[in-house]
Amino acid sequence: MPTEDWGVEGLVPKRPGVSLVPTDEMRAAKAWLEKLEKPVRQDTELLAMHGWLSPEGKLYACGWKKHDELTSALGFAHESDIEAAGYCKLSQLKWLVQPRYAQQGINDAQWSTIEKWYQRNGFPEEHFMRLCALQ
Repeated sequence: MPTEDWGVEGLVPKRPGVSLVPTDEMRAAKAWLEKLEKPVRQDTELLAMHGWLSPEGKLYACGWKKHDELTSALGFAHESDIEAAGYCKLSQLKWLVQPRYAQQGINDAQWSTIEKWYQRNGFPEEHFMRLCALQ
């Protein structure tokens, strides 16, 4: 029997306090990523700390506490509308993979982008695996 405290679904060890920290590259890109423009610019570099991930796997960045503005810029009236359309929220480097408003899960295109975001920014694989276990 393992002596470690096992986390979600027993897949990876739970490590309290392990959280992601923005990379220097993310901090450097923050100013241009978080400026909302029309049309909304996609974050093809996968450096966003906050934003929305479309059902097609396209990441759109916004500033902290600016999800409502991005929601509107993407053509939705409320967060419940954008989530019902299949978008996934990224807030403070945390992917909200359990929808609050719609009972649809994350699709393959979204998982692919989330995984690339983790790899691109050098975040721990075990953190990604814990996220996957939530779905």
